Order: sequence, then C-alpha cells, then structure tokens
Amino acid sequence: MSREVAFSALFATVSAAYPWGVASRRLKLWSEVPAALRPALFQLESGAETYQWPTPAAPKRTLEAKLFLYFDARDPAALGASAINAALDALDAALAPAGADLALGRQTLGGTAHDCKISGVPVRDPGDLDGDAIAVVAVRIVLA
Repeated sequence: MSREVAFSALFATVSAAYPWGVASRRLKLWSEVPAALRPALFQLESGAETYQWPTPAAPKRTLEAKLFLYFDARDPAALGASAINAALDALDAALAPAGADLALGRQTLGGTAHDCKISGVPVRDPGDLDGDAIAVVAVRIVLA
C-alpha cells in the first residue's frame, strides 16, 4: 500500500465531509486564510511513522496526519464551538466504517489502507477571545 495513495484518499474523504471554504494538503497559518474562505481544512502529513513486523516479510506501517480546521468566530450570534462541533461530527461520520468496511470494522479509505481513524484528543480553541476558531485532529493510517 502506498503512502501517497492513502494520504490522497484521506484528503478526498475529509474534504468531502463538510462544506469547507477551502481545503488543501498544504498547511497555511490561519492568519493567511481570509475569513471569507473559512471554514478551512488543511491536511499536514508530517506526523510520526512507525513500522511493526508481524511477519518477517510484511511490515505494518503506521502514518500520521493532522487536520487543521479554521473557522471565523467573529459573529457574536454564532459560537465558534458550535462550528467546531459540527465539523468534528462530520469528520467522525466520514471516517466511520461503511459498506464493505463495516463488516471488517475498519475504515480502509476505499481499499488504500488497512485502517484509518482519528486518534488522540483533538485540540480545540473556539475563538471566543480573538474570533479565530481552530481545531487540530490527529488521524492514524495503518498500511499493511
């Protein structure tokens, strides 16, 4: 299984999960993303990579990506936390096993990975103080 194919499949899945104003595999600072383009999704592919050797000839590689979600929270009538909650719910749904993956109990990203899931604890800042809401979500991809 290819790293590039799996990361591309992850991006296709998460970018279709929510009505992003902009989505990219190239990270930008939130100060570089105008409010008109938010909510925004950026996929960073620089996390840890590990190998396990369940058999001498076939490694299982684990890759990590981080999803950076930016929201405009300047409207006093709309909570940044609500926007983050809606986007995280959409990512949960998009990365849940479905179809043939449901029987396996894994999200295979269309057969490009052994499994893919959100890992760890998302970082959340609802933007109450400065109007810039952000969430960072770690995603683990296991390649067989």
